[in-house]
Amino acid sequence: MEINYVPFLKSKQNEIHALSEISSDILPSICPFFDYPKKQNGDTKNNIEKSIIRLVKKFGKHLKKINGFYFDIYDIDDEIEINGKHIYAFLLEAFSNFPIIPVVSIDRSDLHQKSVVETKKNGLISSAAVAFRVTQEDFQSFHVVQDDIENILSEPFSLFKAIDLVFDCRICINANVNKIAGQIAKFSSSFGEKYPIRNLIISGSSIPASIAEVLSSNSEDYVQRVEMDIYKASQKLFHDKVLIFGDYTTISPDYSDADIPPEQMQNRITAKLTYSFDDQHYFIRGGSLKTKGRDQYFDLAAELCRKKFFRPGNSLGDVYFEEKSKRKGGQCYVNTVIKPSVNSHITYIIQKILANGTI
Repeated sequence: MEINYVPFLKSKQNEIHALSEISSDILPSICPFFDYPKKQNGDTKNNIEKSIIRLVKKFGKHLKKINGFYFDIYDIDDEIEINGKHIYAFLLEAFSNFPIIPVVSIDRSDLHQKSVVETKKNGLISSAAVAFRVTQEDFQSFHVVQDDIENILSEPFSLFKAIDLVFDCRICINANVNKIAGQIAKFSSSFGEKYPIRNLIISGSSIPASIAEVLSSNSEDYVQRVEMDIYKASQKLFHDKVLIFGDYTTISPDYSDADIPPEQMQNRITAKLTYSFDDQHYFIRGGSLKTKGRDQYFDLAAELCRKKFFRPGNSLGDVYFEEKSKRKGGQCYVNTVIKPSVNSHITYIIQKILANGTI
């Protein structure tokens, strides 16, 4: 399976629908990386079991055309059991009829790794590759974590023909670009001497969990996409080796509805839109939904559509913003603008990569 772009998404309705509405001519070049999200009402066994079952149905209905996807449980408790099985074993078994690529790491419980081993041995994982996800604190030096990799991951690695090495920089807005690129190059070189690498993926985000860290209410601003800088700096160090670009689209890796009590949602949430172009994120933010209402989204969309970098008609997401700029259709809300924003972003990034061979 040839992969050109890996968008990192929460396995939530709006992100799934955003991906399902990508044009069919570019969708096969995308291999999404899903993380199971924290839930507002808590990660209890019952609601996780029901949620995973619902996800299987949604994937079957909306994502039939994707060639493969990664799925991880980075954001939730790694000790949860469902029906006597570790949560990851339950998830992998539930998705056994899909082209799921399992994910392992040195920062997970033994039960997580065993879930991958047992599910693969039982013939419930068809993927020939397993993903090894490594974050900044662990890829600073291969030799520091080498023993952990051998002790923790030798068995799951042995069951797959190759490994997709995923460098997840997460929020990297203040990162030293050249330093991280150098660490990625050294780590992957040392790792590749011992293990078969199929794909080398670099991902990150310049969006913090709270938009308030970027701009104040009733304002607009631009943020440099440092994850792109890291990717480009890394690509120079690898010369003729093709790296795969990944990002968290327009959603922060650290964003979680569970961090905001439901009774405070109206008071704390402000209207905002996020839009990507070139190597920038554009943010425009209104006021409190409680005091200024939902009509303000129409004005925000109108301002966005007036920008020279706006791409009219380029995706269903862009069409959505055009319609709202003309006050067509129903009102928007914090969740309803996620789908068009993510859809516009993914479409733009993959089009750019396919046209130029890189971002």
